[in-house]
Amino acid sequence: MDIALKMASKQDCDLLFDWANDKAVRENSFSSHKILYEDHIKWFNDKINSNKCFVFILKFKGNSAGLVRIDVEDKKAIISYSIDKNYRGRGLSKVMLDLLETEVVNNKISINNLIGLVKFENVASQKVFESLKYNKIICNEFLEYEKYLE
Repeated sequence: MDIALKMASKQDCDLLFDWANDKAVRENSFSSHKILYEDHIKWFNDKINSNKCFVFILKFKGNSAGLVRIDVEDKKAIISYSIDKNYRGRGLSKVMLDLLETEVVNNKISINNLIGLVKFENVASQKVFESLKYNKIICNEFLEYEKYLE
């Protein structure tokens, strides 16, 4: 399968803006309001220039098919991810999160565990994390999935 993660660059700003405002992405996000372009540019620049945030683009057969971002704090990384609407239903989320673990090692990102926070209604993401053997913790407002890295 022709699939890989690449580090996001400034040229990916508009693509990530389009993905972020996708209807399904907004519904599954903890903040479901539409994102304004000006706010996105500021957010994107803050993230792309941070040494505590890593944004990767999933390349599938040469096309940008999704993104995965980790925000690092105290040796833990919170995962955010989405798949382009044209590539959903192909199992790419699972492959992308699996590739993320390799990228963490290859880029020497100093973390001990990965954490995904998932809304109760987001069954697709729950299945992805569970298939990758993340530990599930039921919280009041969401599900937390955690995987310790060796």
